[in-house]
Amino acid sequence: MQVVFQITSGERDAQLSMLGQLNNLLNYTNERKTRIAIEVVVHGHAWNLLLPDGHPFPEKISALHGQSVRFLICRNTLNSRQLATDQLFPFVEVVPAAVAHLVERQQEGWAYIRC
Repeated sequence: MQVVFQITSGERDAQLSMLGQLNNLLNYTNERKTRIAIEVVVHGHAWNLLLPDGHPFPEKISALHGQSVRFLICRNTLNSRQLATDQLFPFVEVVPAAVAHLVERQQEGWAYIRC
């Protein structure tokens, strides 16, 4: 199973909801001993989700990463927000364009979840 989540909202409730969905999915696959690959593609106003300092969920993000969830951020978002990669969690990966990455993943057969 392969799932890619997209989040563009900087709203706390939307981000918390997505984190809950990720945990629920991981619990489901762990109980059934099902292999899963999960990516979270962050762009737009959601960039703050990947800041280790000054954000309410750093422990949740780190814990999910520890369960092999990959966090990716859009280079265009970084550029438009004038953010450097060293401001993000060290495990965050950069993709050139989030929308293009999402299209590629869907073409590869990944399930797509918009949060």
